[in-house]
Amino acid sequence: MTDAPSARWSGRIRALLPERGAPRALVLSTFVGQTGSGLLLPVSALFFTRSVGLSAAQVGVGLAVAGLTGLAAAVPAGRVADRFGARGTYAAALAGQALATASFALVHSLWGFILVTCAAAVAERGGAAARGAVISGVGVGEARVRLRALLKSVTNAGLSIGTALAAFALAADSRAAYLTVVLLNACAYVLAALPLRKVPPVRPAPTGEAVPARRTVLRDRPYALVTLICGLTSIHYDVLSLALPLWIADHTSAPEWTISAVVLANTVLVVLLQVPFSRGTGDVDTAARAVRRAGLVLLAGWAAIACAVLTSAPLAAVGLLLAGMVLHTAGELWQSAGGYGLSYELAPDGSHGEYQGFFSLGRGVTGVVAPLALTTLLLAPGPDWRPVGGWLLLGAVVALIASAAPHAARRARPAPATPVVPRVTKDPALTQESV
Repeated sequence: MTDAPSARWSGRIRALLPERGAPRALVLSTFVGQTGSGLLLPVSALFFTRSVGLSAAQVGVGLAVAGLTGLAAAVPAGRVADRFGARGTYAAALAGQALATASFALVHSLWGFILVTCAAAVAERGGAAARGAVISGVGVGEARVRLRALLKSVTNAGLSIGTALAAFALAADSRAAYLTVVLLNACAYVLAALPLRKVPPVRPAPTGEAVPARRTVLRDRPYALVTLICGLTSIHYDVLSLALPLWIADHTSAPEWTISAVVLANTVLVVLLQVPFSRGTGDVDTAARAVRRAGLVLLAGWAAIACAVLTSAPLAAVGLLLAGMVLHTAGELWQSAGGYGLSYELAPDGSHGEYQGFFSLGRGVTGVVAPLALTTLLLAPGPDWRPVGGWLLLGAVVALIASAAPHAARRARPAPATPVVPRVTKDPALTQESV
């Protein structure tokens, strides 16, 4: 007889696994590609400065130009996916990322670096928009959001594994080691395209005079407002990657190993809990409420993190930081899940590539402006009350923006499709009275 607790645990584990067929293929593709990205992520800056010979300022300029180029390419790439098929566009984007990444081995100047980095950014943004359209064709409603949440968990797992493996190249600190990582990353993108053969193609949007004009995302102001809300509330990613490590190191009494502890806690919680936190967000109203809830929870988490500066006891500081990170992660999970649901459910059929490309702009623009905003608010020099006030102000602003999500989502909800009634031409002979 099966033990009840073990049966429950096995059921929970099966619930976290993707279904056979297209969902499992997308999970495998994502895991392989993100593991390759994780390999290059901690190595790239050292490769460009120590091996290619660029200065840190030149690397910053090149990445900034590439980031803006990628943002400009997001919507056009989504339109290509809608017009010619999302699966093929996604596979082509992965091939483009592989080619651009491999080309880093040939870079020896700033202009070459900018050119290749821009090509890589366009391929990455185009692939993200096309992948969003692919996901829209694999499932609907709750199943679609669950798959997107599962892919986020897999992304975090792949990045973590790749980052851990990159330690070998960092220890070697040689051009040969860095080139090996670059080429392995390029190969990972090629391998990531192979499982897409098991994903059914998404039918391209129909064209022709008989087809009603599709909604254009650039004219869809309610959807743009939802994009802005979700983009601004996604600043929690930048808080985790930029502000929090510097806050812990420079403003609190916690030991520096706490930085690794809180980041690891966030990674593990996201991998384990993103799918459960996404339940129900396939519905527009539930997704919008999740975004609103995320704003309040992020405010609470950042308040706890800010309070760590008020104690001189290292153990107390660590406790406050970990408690704040648990709340921060809960806010991240709800914000991500709500954003996934809104981005898909508010987009009209046949335009998911274009709409997903546009939706990514919210996060992209926030990532560009966040460093200046966070360093000004959270890392300001002077008395401790200034950065503490900055944490509270940031949380209050994010909570206020998130509170507008339900109203914005109701305005952006697509109108019901109007059935097309065939036009009938009357025969004059049939309208004459019989004599």
